[in-house]
Amino acid sequence: MALDTDQIQAIAEVLGTAPTLLDAAASLRQRFPAVRAVRISAAEMRDETPALEVGGRRVYFAMSDGMCVSVTREASEAVMVIFTEDGAAHGDR
Repeated sequence: MALDTDQIQAIAEVLGTAPTLLDAAASLRQRFPAVRAVRISAAEMRDETPALEVGGRRVYFAMSDGMCVSVTREASEAVMVIFTEDGAAHGDR
């Protein structure tokens, strides 16, 4: 599965409008059930470059070989998105 233009636009919209990352992830899961969305601490992603950034919130595209997950800059390789937010200890804000 790859993220398409509509999904990327929806991710940016949800990230900018949802009151919390939990709400953003839930909204995305409801709209695109095949796209896995996870929230983690911004500190854990500090060495990675986000694919999207809206305010203090960031989205990273990720791919998986079935066992390991790695960040990718390519939407065509992404099977999931990772949300982070400045000031949220574990992405749960």
